[in-house]
Amino acid sequence: MSRVSVAKYLTLNVIWACRESYNYLHEGALINIHLDTNDCAIFSNQSSAHTQHRQFSCVLPALEIKTALPRTTRRLNKMDDASACLTDNEICLALKADKSHEAKLISWTMEDVSSQTDGATSNIKNITIKYYSSEKQEQEVYYILKVHSSRGELYDIFLNTIYMKESKFYAEVIPALNAVLKEIGSTPLSFPKCFYYNIEKGRDMIILENLKQQDYKMESRALGISAAHATLVLKELAKLHAASFLLQAKTPNHDLVDKFECLQKEWTKEFKVGVDFGQFVDGYLKIGIAMFKKFGNCEKIVNWIEKIRPNAWKMYDEMLVRKPPFDLILHGDCWINNILFSYDERNSPVDVKLFDLQGCRIGSLALDLQHFLNLNLTGPERRPNLPFLLAIYHKTFCDIVEAGGVTMPFTLEELREEYVSKGYYGALYAIMWLPNMVRRPEDAQDVLDVNTGAKLSELENVLRMVDNNPLLKPRIMSVMEEWMEYGVIS
Repeated sequence: MSRVSVAKYLTLNVIWACRESYNYLHEGALINIHLDTNDCAIFSNQSSAHTQHRQFSCVLPALEIKTALPRTTRRLNKMDDASACLTDNEICLALKADKSHEAKLISWTMEDVSSQTDGATSNIKNITIKYYSSEKQEQEVYYILKVHSSRGELYDIFLNTIYMKESKFYAEVIPALNAVLKEIGSTPLSFPKCFYYNIEKGRDMIILENLKQQDYKMESRALGISAAHATLVLKELAKLHAASFLLQAKTPNHDLVDKFECLQKEWTKEFKVGVDFGQFVDGYLKIGIAMFKKFGNCEKIVNWIEKIRPNAWKMYDEMLVRKPPFDLILHGDCWINNILFSYDERNSPVDVKLFDLQGCRIGSLALDLQHFLNLNLTGPERRPNLPFLLAIYHKTFCDIVEAGGVTMPFTLEELREEYVSKGYYGALYAIMWLPNMVRRPEDAQDVLDVNTGAKLSELENVLRMVDNNPLLKPRIMSVMEEWMEYGVIS
């Protein structure tokens, strides 16, 4: 983008503001104001090569800002994610992919909607776009921008890997699976549409349709979801898994891993962020030991964790070993923050959308079931309904593969046995993630110790939750008790 003299643009309309860069519209031209490392403003547009730097604190009051920014704004914080790389070019590509090549961008705004309790690997932004349709009508559309949250070189390498996995899943895997489903007259997979992605290191981003504009909602991860919600999710997981089974059946001599790049890298092997995945898991197991000791009367669980700690990662890897006919394309991270529901007039859930595919892999279908059922349903919802929920999953899977002219590869009892055999996977994730899932704002990690002024550690926060959060113990103990009964925890 070329640069233009500030003197020519003293009356501008803000169309986008972020932490380090403003975009303005002036007489039909997009003007960018970028804050450089010396806190100087660089004004630029598409048509001029002139440039002028001025201290930002002097420039901003001189502008007639009509929208978007409070007049008290003097300086913007530095960008800490790839949204600093977002330009009109990416917006236009997404717009044309969604609407048509005749759609013309007018303006766009961006709003950060991430919170401290969102996923650790991404920042989420709302994008509002005004554009001219092919009929020359001014219209508005809403997208979600997902960008990586930079935390240093090692972390960026890992983030680049998982953004590649998710982007390629949207671009390659979902269309291939939907083509199989279309052949048998089934509806497509229920994921948001992806309109743009970039997997260049440091510029990793994905632009998706904004499902919340279609009245899809996220449920409370602290409270969990009902069996009615779970039924919708399990039907969708069964469709995903069954479609991958049919796709593999079309080319029995060619592994789907070889076909799709996003399935070739196991994310836990790429997890090199100062610690490897084994060290990461071990840290949570140490916290788990302290937590169960503070609960009291949990000696069996504590002894089991201490016993498996030295081999926890090896045991996790054993869960990933492929075993036909259960080894299928998996979502990989099916928990409540990656699921949206829509509701009817009686507030009953009627549809579901899954998203966030950074953990996608080929593995046992039971891994997706373990991840979903143990993390997202409370004991009273999960345990009495488990036979019904597994039966719903099995029937949906059966209906799809038989519609494709393929024999159902496993019985309901074999499904149940496979599910139980992967109980370690569910128990491990429960120990690692359930304390965070039931964490309330007052339990957040950033609470300061009033005596020392030091930031409380994760261990200290979890132990505080044992005393102060009534959701923690019943939620996690329901999972532990179930896997003790099955003999997984022994």
